[in-house]
Amino acid sequence: MKIINYIFIFVVSLMLTSFSPIENELDIPQIEGGLAVIVNSKGAPSELPLSKVKSILKGEQQRWKDGAKITLAFMKTSTPVGEDMAKRVFGMTSKELNKYFLAQVFQGKMSSPQFFDSEEDLLKYVKNNDGAIGVASSKNASGINTITVDGKKSI
Repeated sequence: MKIINYIFIFVVSLMLTSFSPIENELDIPQIEGGLAVIVNSKGAPSELPLSKVKSILKGEQQRWKDGAKITLAFMKTSTPVGEDMAKRVFGMTSKELNKYFLAQVFQGKMSSPQFFDSEEDLLKYVKNNDGAIGVASSKNASGINTITVDGKKSI
């Protein structure tokens, strides 16, 4: 009888977690026009596959091929662009992405990314810092270098 109770509790807990509000965070509306991967002209290539972009944005690659240090720059995950980036690029909720970066920095695996409240500040930072890479809305990314990802200008 105890085994049946444990199985029942397990099944009920699975059902409850499938309706948790955390999953609903992934239903965030996408930014109109998509997201662009923006880069400083120093070091970054003009085209990369999405898998490589994700690896770079997760801090798994620390330097560009020419040796320039990669600096990550993102919108805060509390902003619409930041939320969409967490979902679309990383497949995570905003909270999960924040925890991921905190863990990576705490473990000494990477330097802390720069986070911004406005896209204007993000674009200025990337444009003025060698090796910088970030994610912005495609509509605001004109006038700055972008990386073509899997043959597309936006993700």
